[in-house]
Amino acid sequence: KDQISVGELDVLENHLPAELPHTKSTNNAEGKHQVTLLGRIPELEHEDQKAGTTSKKIGKGDATPSANNSTAYSDTQEATEPATSPTDYQEDMPATRAPDVRSTLTKSQLDSILALEKELGPVKLEALQEACVPGEAVESLMLRFLKNHSMKARATAKALDVMVAFRATTKPGALALRGQGDVAGCSEELLEKYMPTWHQGFDKAGRPVVFSHYGKFRFGPVLEAGVTVEKILELHVRNSEVTARLCGQQSAKLQTDISNALIIMDTEGWDNDNLKRRAAFDWARGIAKIDMEYYPERMGNLFIINAPPSVNLFYRAISWFLPEKARNQIKIFAGREQWQPALLELVDPSQLPPGMEALALRLLARIAETRLG
Repeated sequence: KDQISVGELDVLENHLPAELPHTKSTNNAEGKHQVTLLGRIPELEHEDQKAGTTSKKIGKGDATPSANNSTAYSDTQEATEPATSPTDYQEDMPATRAPDVRSTLTKSQLDSILALEKELGPVKLEALQEACVPGEAVESLMLRFLKNHSMKARATAKALDVMVAFRATTKPGALALRGQGDVAGCSEELLEKYMPTWHQGFDKAGRPVVFSHYGKFRFGPVLEAGVTVEKILELHVRNSEVTARLCGQQSAKLQTDISNALIIMDTEGWDNDNLKRRAAFDWARGIAKIDMEYYPERMGNLFIINAPPSVNLFYRAISWFLPEKARNQIKIFAGREQWQPALLELVDPSQLPPGMEALALRLLARIAETRLG
């Protein structure tokens, strides 16, 4: 599986840009790979100045690979294998120092922001400040919602009211500090086996790269363990908040607006029995609602890789839940010869799971040899 055939090489080379992606791996001070696991957030303390309460900083994971941890990526690979994260959030960086977004806006965007501020008024603007994740500028939050509502101030103001009320009742910031198993009401091992989701690294634009191994998703064992669809959706809120906070951390560190993430869904090993359960469709519909109403514009790109025909069928069945813009951000790929070049345009190999990184580096080396030869 980890071999690259001549046919694959020809297809991949035709898809890659003339300039090969940067492939130098950057490690931490100890020369170890790093990762932030959505399933395990270490408790790194900092003061959340906005809320006036002590919260936790989403930081580095505690997993490091062994020296020989470079096997081919497959559905048997451990989902929590880490990758290099050269842009990990620095502990000495103030978590709440948001970048200056207002000065980077176009005239049209600034006019829309000003119209929205007028529509909201001082009290609601203050509540909106409280709704920002650490490191996020309020203009970034407003712009995400404006884009989701055709830049119309009144419709956006109503949507922001809904979001602020949701955060007041659901308290996603507190959910983000809890483990996945605690939120879902089951063991961490169950979720790691059947619903693995983790933060792998960052793409070339500094955006978080979040992996979900949907090929391992099995609704049957999870539901039989007493986990309801409502709990699975609450877990999605928790993971969405973690991703939002990673965006905020990157914004604070890089002092540029990082408002969305690259999502990778690996569907290798997909179980068609998932399609026989109404819970799967309720789950998909619930995720669409959460993403559109409470976390709009957080998905920069969604790559669905190693997709069998049944995944395409499932996507067609649920795609009507999604607005056209979201559908345009989703790309479905079957084999490696399709998704690997597209992924390498956005992500350095060092930011991929170890097996994927090894495959990417071997591919780039062979293409370089071919071009030089």
